Amino acid sequence: MGCSLRKNRHGYLAFRLRFSGRESHEGTKLKDTAENRRKAEARARVIDQEINEGTFEYLRWFPDGNLAASFRRQDVRFESAKRISVQAFFRKWATPDSVASRPVSRKWRSNRVSAVRENILPSLGRFCLDELAPMHLLEVQKTLLAKPLSRSTIDGIVHSAFRSMLRAAKVSGYCVADLGALFDKDYVRRLAPSGADPEIDPYTAEEREKLLGYFWRERRHYYPFVFFRFWTGTRPSEAIALRLGDIDLKQRVAHIRRSRVLGIDGTPKTKKSRREVVLHEDVVDIVRGMWPLVGGHESFLFNTPNGAPIDEVNFHEREWRRALSATRIRPRPFYNTRHTYISEMLDLGARPLWVAKQTGTSLDMIERHYGRPRETAGDLDALIGDASSHPGKASSNRNPVGTLSEDARPDDEGEAPDAGKALDPPGLSSRAGDRDRTGDVQLGKLAFYR
Repeated sequence: MGCSLRKNRHGYLAFRLRFSGRESHEGTKLKDTAENRRKAEARARVIDQEINEGTFEYLRWFPDGNLAASFRRQDVRFESAKRISVQAFFRKWATPDSVASRPVSRKWRSNRVSAVRENILPSLGRFCLDELAPMHLLEVQKTLLAKPLSRSTIDGIVHSAFRSMLRAAKVSGYCVADLGALFDKDYVRRLAPSGADPEIDPYTAEEREKLLGYFWRERRHYYPFVFFRFWTGTRPSEAIALRLGDIDLKQRVAHIRRSRVLGIDGTPKTKKSRREVVLHEDVVDIVRGMWPLVGGHESFLFNTPNGAPIDEVNFHEREWRRALSATRIRPRPFYNTRHTYISEMLDLGARPLWVAKQTGTSLDMIERHYGRPRETAGDLDALIGDASSHPGKASSNRNPVGTLSEDARPDDEGEAPDAGKALDPPGLSSRAGDRDRTGDVQLGKLAFYR
């Protein structure tokens, strides 16, 4: 596509146009002289740029051109059809009070708008909504595959965010290509495997302790907030929304009744998200001891050093990314502290149903995302023990079922020998971070093993 300059058989300069699948030759009244050619070439460069940018308007340049009558008929035909470009409708759709195909949360809407702005407009912004064809979506997929994006993310951009915008355009009465044909599965396939689940990528226990240590030393004001997230499994929006009235330190319970996204309070993500979160004693100590809990019931539990409510995006960009860089930990979202808690509880032997209720998710989600086998070959040997003996294997000194080993028998005072415990950091009770003790300290009072 573009515009070039040529000389016709009568010795006059003419423009050769190729745009939107059309080709036209538009004559001028200029003889082919050096001065006239200089002027015409300047005009051709402007037209060529507009064609490539998708802003070329034929009738503005050639009101009496060879295709003028055809374009005037199109203008009349589409005048009542509300034809609009992708770029123009995006500006309408991106406003908070725009028409949407179905209600979505503010955060979800913000993510969709950002996805279309950054990934769709550069490629398709100049096209009209009714001009779109499967080949355009395939070109977008090809472009996005060259970026460091996962296949599921690309599917979300093309099949969720952009499709949502097109539905909204149709609801608003604009001419839109048939969505069934545009997203035809025979041509525009999803890139991620059907039914693929997002990868759960928790922080390890060592990484958790490094991050907590960083906030204790460098950004102590945020230490209780990060500690709370690591050891309750709450979502960031739930922890940010907590008020003093939602915390019962005596009963060691946090009442999750709301979430806060982009500075606006809303309902929790799902019905299961409305819950009571049982607090470990270290969480209670941290919350109670770091600052005096003063203010009314509606005062925020966690805030910035200036006293403002924490903003999830700002915290991630200004605090969490800096902490990951300082501790040289592989970058992962702040949200993944939730994955860390769930994985830790399951590794310690907590019942999946309790973990699901504690974190406000479904048992199916727990089993689907966190149900991977975690035992190593050594764990397997310990589990099976002598149950699978073979000829030539030395006999073991297994204790009879239901008895204790000599090392585990009570001593004279009725106490089991203490194997030694790691000391807490100065001024900090970190029993919840001590993996050697977490089994009894964290779970002993919750009757996980019934």
